[in-house]
Amino acid sequence: MNQQKHIHLARRKMSHVIDELYTALLLAGGKRVTLEITKEPEGLRLVARGGFDEAHRRQVERMAEMLQPAVRNPALVEEFWELAGGDQYTSDSELALVGQMVDRASAAVGEGQVELDLFIAF
Repeated sequence: MNQQKHIHLARRKMSHVIDELYTALLLAGGKRVTLEITKEPEGLRLVARGGFDEAHRRQVERMAEMLQPAVRNPALVEEFWELAGGDQYTSDSELALVGQMVDRASAAVGEGQVELDLFIAF
């Protein structure tokens, strides 16, 4: 696959990741979500920061876990990532798919705040 095709695929994946993350954070009671996207030599980095209602802490912790799976399966992503259609409610299965789509992820969950650092390689 040529470089332009890799870049295009990374941008499409990042678009899906962004949609799922801000939706999940807003549903968790967040009032503001900040997204910072950086194009790096090897891929795209997304740093997402947002608040959440403490009543949704477990939901946010679960999201952080799903974004950092122990094993990533690239074949699964290639086959199924487009099938997670956009609906108005983010589901665990879609967040788990996002976790498979990113190449690296870290998450820090604090008192009513979360910061996610996600990377998708070209």
